[in-house]
Amino acid sequence: GENMDRRKRKSRQAIITACIELSKEKEFQQVSIHEIVEKADLNRGTFYLHFVDKADMMKSFEQEMLDKIEQVIINNIPDEISYEVFMQSRYETIVQIIRCYEEHKELLRFILNAGNTTSFQTELGEKIKTILKDNIFPKVNLTEIAIPLDLVAMIFTSISLNLAQYAYNAEEPLDVEANAQFLISIMLHGPLKTFGFLPESYTS
Repeated sequence: GENMDRRKRKSRQAIITACIELSKEKEFQQVSIHEIVEKADLNRGTFYLHFVDKADMMKSFEQEMLDKIEQVIINNIPDEISYEVFMQSRYETIVQIIRCYEEHKELLRFILNAGNTTSFQTELGEKIKTILKDNIFPKVNLTEIAIPLDLVAMIFTSISLNLAQYAYNAEEPLDVEANAQFLISIMLHGPLKTFGFLPESYTS
């Protein structure tokens, strides 16, 4: 019932927090389940109610982060999309993704440090590809532009991940709007123009 769910959520959160704390002290590979439950102040059985083992736990945390990102992207897809509207609406998406990273900074940092970043990256890439394929491309009339889906997904994924890395390395909370503006500018004008290395009037 309601209580059980709440209790389960609470113990899961305690496990996440314990992992984050422990990963600051030593290589997470070396951390034992015993240490995790001790730190979380739970008994060992509770851990196994949630996870099969440590690898399963990491997968679960990664999945949680991926689901959050997916929600953000899907919640921000406009109904009517022209190419221009699509580009502008991406601004809101990026703002929300940065917010999402900011909000779950500790979990994200933990996943990127302790987990297998490449598997997280691959999963994120796949997720983004699916979203593009199912939710975005059908609405945007990109059929006459032959864009390889994999490439778009790859670029989008690497931007998201670079953003994540940047967010978690930044000591200060990020200026979300400024960063989003900046990223959109990079997407629309390319890095050189954005950084001011090329004159505004330059067209290739």
